[in-house]
Amino acid sequence: MLNPSSASPGYPVPLNEEERLQELLTYDCPGGTTEASLDQICLLAQSLFKVPVALVTLVGRDEQTFLAKCGVSASGTSREDSFCTYAILDDEVFVVSDATQDLRFVGNPLVTGDMHIRFYAGAPLIVRPGIRVGSLCLIDTEPREFSAIDASRLEMLASMAVNELRRRRATIDLKRQQDLLSQTARMAKVGSWVLDLNTQSLAWSDETYRLFEVEPGVAPTTAMVEGFWGVDGAAKVAAGMEGLVRDGIPFDQDLPIVTARGSARWVHCIAEAELADGFVSRVTGSVQDITEQREHAAKIERLAFRDALTGLPNRALFQKRFATAVAEAELYKTKVGLLMLDLDHFKDVNDTLGHSAGDELLRSVAEQLRSAYSGDGSVARLGGDEFAVILPIVCDVRELTEPTERLLELLRHPREHGGKRLTVSVSVGASLYPDDDEHAEELLKNADIALYRAKSAGRNRLVMFEPSMREEVERRTTLLREIRAGIEADEFVLYYQPLVGVAKPRAVTGFEALMRWHHPVRGVLTPDKFLAGFEDLELSLALGEIALDRAMAQMRGWLDAEVEFGRVAVNLSGGQFRSGDLAQAIMDKLARWRVPAERLTLEVTENVYMGWGSQIVGDTIRALHGAGILIALDDFGTGYASLTNLKQFPIDRLKIDRSFIRDLHDPAIVSAVLSLGASMGMKVVAEGVENIEQLEVLGAMGCDQVQGYFFARPMPAAEVPNFLELFSSDGPLVQAAA
Repeated sequence: MLNPSSASPGYPVPLNEEERLQELLTYDCPGGTTEASLDQICLLAQSLFKVPVALVTLVGRDEQTFLAKCGVSASGTSREDSFCTYAILDDEVFVVSDATQDLRFVGNPLVTGDMHIRFYAGAPLIVRPGIRVGSLCLIDTEPREFSAIDASRLEMLASMAVNELRRRRATIDLKRQQDLLSQTARMAKVGSWVLDLNTQSLAWSDETYRLFEVEPGVAPTTAMVEGFWGVDGAAKVAAGMEGLVRDGIPFDQDLPIVTARGSARWVHCIAEAELADGFVSRVTGSVQDITEQREHAAKIERLAFRDALTGLPNRALFQKRFATAVAEAELYKTKVGLLMLDLDHFKDVNDTLGHSAGDELLRSVAEQLRSAYSGDGSVARLGGDEFAVILPIVCDVRELTEPTERLLELLRHPREHGGKRLTVSVSVGASLYPDDDEHAEELLKNADIALYRAKSAGRNRLVMFEPSMREEVERRTTLLREIRAGIEADEFVLYYQPLVGVAKPRAVTGFEALMRWHHPVRGVLTPDKFLAGFEDLELSLALGEIALDRAMAQMRGWLDAEVEFGRVAVNLSGGQFRSGDLAQAIMDKLARWRVPAERLTLEVTENVYMGWGSQIVGDTIRALHGAGILIALDDFGTGYASLTNLKQFPIDRLKIDRSFIRDLHDPAIVSAVLSLGASMGMKVVAEGVENIEQLEVLGAMGCDQVQGYFFARPMPAAEVPNFLELFSSDGPLVQAAA
């Protein structure tokens, strides 16, 4: 399974990536030294399979490390270039017979550069079910085949390597335990001291001199020690000593000190009183340097409960504080406000200005959140571009909304980064205890639901939770469940709407494949009735596969029946690009159905180009375009593409969104798009043409093709041949049901 996270890098990542990386830490050790036993396995693999290179690799977050090797001098590669990045996605042996024929690797520097990789076979190192930390891999500079028997042998060697890794882990764990014991031993070197109450004389051990950084031989005094404590510390020590001597209260304190040389430290002090004739005559004690432990504990706390980028509390600390706030509110009968905030279009910042700009923006917003809720509010970064705010004592909704509205206004002010103006806004969802619910978990869900409503309502706004919103989410959940069932029951089909050339004599140039749902109860449904399915990553992938497979099969059927249909356009969603191998998958489908590439058009919206992984989207589109597939930019004018963006991608068609065609009394936008298309060598298609007046205006403006109800509604595939036979350039002759 691949990770769908929007922050994903330019290569496929396992769904359990963070768990895998955590496991990896237990097998790696400083220095990156190789293991002799693993080297022997590499030599055995090299000899057995007669390849020039064999490696045992560990695949980290950004880099691949060669834990053992033969045939290469390098110690690793970047993860982006690594073939093993793909080997860890599955338990099976990953084989690339000829890298020059595989779109995933044809441009890889390990293929085109000095290593000259042509063949690769990698068996994942599975240390426990689902956790693959690296691979045992074979590399050759010549293409070659790899049989099932070969794969089985490689898996056996990989099992041997895993056993060695487990032994290595045991060794590393033992070393860590020994290091811990050594550290504990050093910390046990405590200094001792004795104070004679009758003479006020003070005696130190050598270790105490070392700890306070006083030259040996210097006579210690109580005044000297008080200087180490500082004013506040000295008062605390005096009170503790008085309690020990007068009342027998044990003296056991952690205290900050400044040594004779100005070093700041923390010490742990213990003291006991000695009696002589019923009276306290001496006090003996110990002092231990605990500076490292204090710093280590603070570091652990920061790692466990603080966000590294912004310094804000992280999700774990936020959840603890929120549970505490709700519990206290229940006890004292007060209210607690909860805000969930998401930066709008944050991915666009990363994609256009880079991750450094994104990080700077997150830090800036974190500071503004601290300022906006500087009172009793607790601000946290939950991850990515998501923040949360706890307002522990509020009287009413107004105290929750007023600072948030001020924040929204403050964030609207542009900021500079690298000479470019950057504007940011946030969507906010809010819930209130106990008005919206009395349980912390439900309040979190309510705020999330309100945040979803804020984003779907246009973003850059605050939305308070209302019970009806939960009903909406439940309806969405039910719809998604029905869509899954519909996919299983094969209820999704394609209808086809013609594209017609505007120039006379008008002719059908192709069809767009549009999905329909043959719902068992509600009848034939258009995509707007099951839009939630396209917003869900898993379902959008399944629906995308259905569209591609059905369209390919239908084109093959029409070709066999000698139906001249032109081209068929299929829409691609953003989720389909996340696998990283979409281009290869489409080419494989064309080959399987024996459909020429020039028969296929792929439609991609502006937001897909400009959204997640624009580099992967661009690389995929370029590969498909190079294979002869026509590329159309769908719904042009409704997203965020610029002229610069258009030049970056191989686009053959611009499709003007129907919203601009509906009212042609002010045709400025349509005219501008037509001029843009002509200047860039792109044909322009107008969607939503419903009457002769629109057609004539578009024709006069120089539009190339149109699509809409004027010529035909989307029709089942079986009606296409008859439509083509009866087609009239003057108007619609076939009106199929939608």
